[in-house]
Parts: sequence; structure tokens; C-alpha cells
Amino acid sequence: MKKINNKIIVLLLSIVLFSCKNDQKISDDKLKNENTNQNIKKDSTTVQANSKTATLFEFSNEENTEIIKISATEASDDDKLFLVGDKNVLVASKYTKNTNEEKLVLRNTLFSDEFYYINIDKKAVRKKIQNTEYFLFAVMESPKGNGDPEFILNFIMLNIHDLKFFILKYTGEATLRCDECIDGRFIENEILDSNPTIKKELYDFANKSKWVYNPSGKEKDINYYKNYEQKWEQDNTAGKTEPTFPHSIKSTYYTENLFQYTGNYNKDEVIENADFKIVSYFRNNIIGYDKNKKLYFPIMVETCNTGCDKKIEFISKNKILIIPTEISSQIADTVNLNEIDFD
Repeated sequence: MKKINNKIIVLLLSIVLFSCKNDQKISDDKLKNENTNQNIKKDSTTVQANSKTATLFEFSNEENTEIIKISATEASDDDKLFLVGDKNVLVASKYTKNTNEEKLVLRNTLFSDEFYYINIDKKAVRKKIQNTEYFLFAVMESPKGNGDPEFILNFIMLNIHDLKFFILKYTGEATLRCDECIDGRFIENEILDSNPTIKKELYDFANKSKWVYNPSGKEKDINYYKNYEQKWEQDNTAGKTEPTFPHSIKSTYYTENLFQYTGNYNKDEVIENADFKIVSYFRNNIIGYDKNKKLYFPIMVETCNTGCDKKIEFISKNKILIIPTEISSQIADTVNLNEIDFD
């Protein structure tokens, strides 16, 4: 199981409970960039009477004459920044300050989605750009009910004056390479391309986010042990039209403990003999350890939310059988550990 932040683990486990497909990628419609300069209405969002609404951020304008609130529906009982409803909505509202009451003067829906868990980063930035005040914050979406392993990050830049906004999207998956970040890519956005100043600010903000994976130092080297998954995929799947596993496997020896790096495992996920110790992580990678060479090596790199768990067993001193346990139509594979091609 991947060594990632507890909240991400909760999200992934929740996805498993609802999953019905394997490795379904994010839809094209979901990745279409929102038109940020939409028409703004005073009551553009209708919230059901029984929904739980929480104020996530609240602040005054520079003149201290108005109050801006960013609120959300369906906040969890334990954390208002974690939204758990079937439909979650983020709304920005502006009120004029009055000694007796706050008067709503403007409201705009920033974000609305169904069947996604939503996590909002409490770290936000308020900044004046070209004499206009903006408020920047990040929203993470984790899908449920479709087996999709991808996360979607939304970096939102809100104009405090008129409540218009821009969004930069980033998609990817949870990664071993950091504790709580997502390993992925930014989505091209024509609206941002036509607003280079806004685009630069959003990219600068996003690249500093704890949720975006940015390699540094040794992590930029594909041969570094923390990149063992990417190295294995590059050697065995990149640019290949036909899968070579298990007939031909390329791998790499590592002195670093890949068992410890990959995460905890159960005793029933381990097999070993005098020469090898092999671990098949639940719905995840298969890692080997050569007891004679005292080196670790990946045998198979794979992850899913459902449908790819495997049982392993020795069928001879140097051969293992990999048996799919979740899809009956899948056949078992045999891997000869002595025939793995090491670079």
C-alpha cells in the first residue's frame, strides 16, 4: 500500500468501496477548462435546505467596507475543509458592512461537482496584481464510484472586487515519491494563455502547493531509487505496442530497502526461500529481494483501486507464479527470477 498522507488514503479506500471499473481515466468533459468570466448572479447557487454549509474563508476588502466569504456545502463533521456530499458546491459571496447586519450584494459559484470527495487546502494567498486584489486557494477532487485512481487539483484565483475567477487544473495520481502530493501534469487552458499575467501567478502558486509533485536534486535522476516505478515502466512499457511482461522483464537492482520505501505489507503477501524474498503488495507492486546479492528489485509495477490484486507462490527455486485473484478471466503468469534482465 502506498505510503501517502492519511487523508489521501481515506479517499482511496473510499473509492475502493464504491469502485465498479478499473483504471477508468478522467473524462474529456471533466478536463474542459471552465469559462472563468461567467455571468454573475446574486443568487447563482441554490443550496438544499438540509445541506450542511460551512464558511471556509472570510476576509474584508482593502477599504474594510465589504466582507467576502467563501463557503461550501456538505462539509464533514470532523473537518470543514473536507466535503463529503454527493454534490459539493463552493460559493463566493460579498456583503456590505453595516452596523446592524451584513447585506449580500454579490454571489458567484466557483465550483460545483457531483460524486467527488473535495479537500480544500487551508493555505491560501491574498495578493494585489495590477491594482486588483485576488485570493488564491487550492481544491482537490477525488472521484468515488467509478474506480478512477486520478486526483484533480483546481487552483482558483478569485477577483475580490467582482468575484470573477480563473482556474488552473492539474491531474495525476498519488505517488510514493512524496507523502501527500499528486504526481501528474497541468492541463492546458486557452483562457489563461490569453491572460499571461494571471497564468504566471497561478502557475507560481500551484508549483508551491504541497499537493503538486516537483522533483529536486537526486529525484530528477530516473535511476534514483525513489523513481523505481517510473524506471520500471520506462523499461517495460514506454513506447511498446505489445506488453512484454512476463515473457521479458527488465529491472534494476537497488541497495535501498524497497520494501520499507513502498510501505507496509501483510504476512500473507510475502513468500520466501533460501535465495529470495518476494512481496506482492495489495493491488500494487511486486518487489523482490535477492538474499545472496543483498539487493532489492521491482518485478512488476502496477496499481489500481480494484481488479488487480495478485497472489504469488514459488513453483520452483527460481520461478514464481503470479495469480490474479479478483478477475476470474485473467490467467496466471510465470516469472523466472534468473531470467530478469538487469541493467
